[in-house]
Amino acid sequence: MALSPDIVGMTYEYPDHYVVGREAVRQYAVAVKNDDPAYVDEEAARTLGHDAILAPLTFISVFGYHAQMAFFDHADITITDERLIQAEQGLKFLIPIKAGDVLRCRIRIDSLRRAFGADVLTLRSWIVNQDGETVQEDYTTMAGRTESDEG
Repeated sequence: MALSPDIVGMTYEYPDHYVVGREAVRQYAVAVKNDDPAYVDEEAARTLGHDAILAPLTFISVFGYHAQMAFFDHADITITDERLIQAEQGLKFLIPIKAGDVLRCRIRIDSLRRAFGADVLTLRSWIVNQDGETVQEDYTTMAGRTESDEG
């Protein structure tokens, strides 16, 4: 069953926060094969003028995924990640994310259309730190089907 166009414009404030851990940043940098010293060495980050190691640019993807899936549950969007294909993504980096930051996420459905039997959604997200500063903005366009679409 297709999603209702009434959901366009719906916003969601993820109710939990994410604390950026130093070791999580280091592990993520290794996992994505990013060997910039500022991601693992506090002295290298200090040399760049920061008081903690920096997170690689895509570090927020794990937190963003959890917030997005919670939004789907909240909005009764019954598309599971197994039935979801990401078609496009854009990221805007405003302030570096650092170890120790406490992050929050707000998401909005910007658009919805139906194509080839799937719902095509564009979501926009804002990530803010403990000081209320927006550290990152992004959008993602994805296509997905509910179980009832495949009957």
